[in-house]
Amino acid sequence: MQTYGSNKLKTACDIVRRIANWPTAFDLRLRRTQAGLRLLSFRDGLNVVCRRDTRDWDVVHEVLFAGGYARAFNYLKSLPGRPLVLDLGGNIGLFSLRAAASHPAAEIYAFEPGPPNSRLFEMNRLANAGLMNRIHLREEAVGGQTRSAEWSFDEMNPGGSTLFGSGGPKFTVQIRAFAEVVASLPAPVALAKIDIEGAEFELLAATPPEAWQRVGAISLELHTDPAGKISQEEFFKRMAGFGYQIEEEKVCSFFLHR
Repeated sequence: MQTYGSNKLKTACDIVRRIANWPTAFDLRLRRTQAGLRLLSFRDGLNVVCRRDTRDWDVVHEVLFAGGYARAFNYLKSLPGRPLVLDLGGNIGLFSLRAAASHPAAEIYAFEPGPPNSRLFEMNRLANAGLMNRIHLREEAVGGQTRSAEWSFDEMNPGGSTLFGSGGPKFTVQIRAFAEVVASLPAPVALAKIDIEGAEFELLAATPPEAWQRVGAISLELHTDPAGKISQEEFFKRMAGFGYQIEEEKVCSFFLHR
């Protein structure tokens, strides 16, 4: 996975320029060891609830300040009609909120299996009344096969919680096969965001080619195969075989498109 650096002075200026209650944002950055929720009110109307004692702020910075998923959002803006967006690994809902704000008619179907994250996702959905009706949240994981499994919650880095962890609180969650999810949606997927902490490898291994043909573009955060069977290079080779061109995003992900 790629990494990126942050310019602290630029971030501070951007916080003041873009967030109405900017002292709350500085509190999130500087007093992370204290528990509690904080609401960020962006000047463009977006509202985001974060946990202060976690890396939620880092996710806010990646998606809303550092240009995360920039190619994907620009692609989404260019689409006509009512594009369907699939958000796998919804975390606290930032990608879904940005997608809904980027296209006035986009319908977003988000999957987040972990109760601590999905509860906050729902809070963020409700905090954005103008977007909430186009964001459909399902408290499920997506992988290669439909089943139930144990999901490990990373209390410091909730976005890094995984089906393959050994520490932290455990939750039994429902997993839906990617092919099943795609087939159940009311239209082909214009854009899928996949950030599922290693489960993308089992998804690749078990999903038939015809399911990929129903997905126009993908914003992918690629991890290391937990089973050690597929290298990242082989992953991209197989995705190219499904007809995708692969571009590196500025921040921590790849954009695959036809």
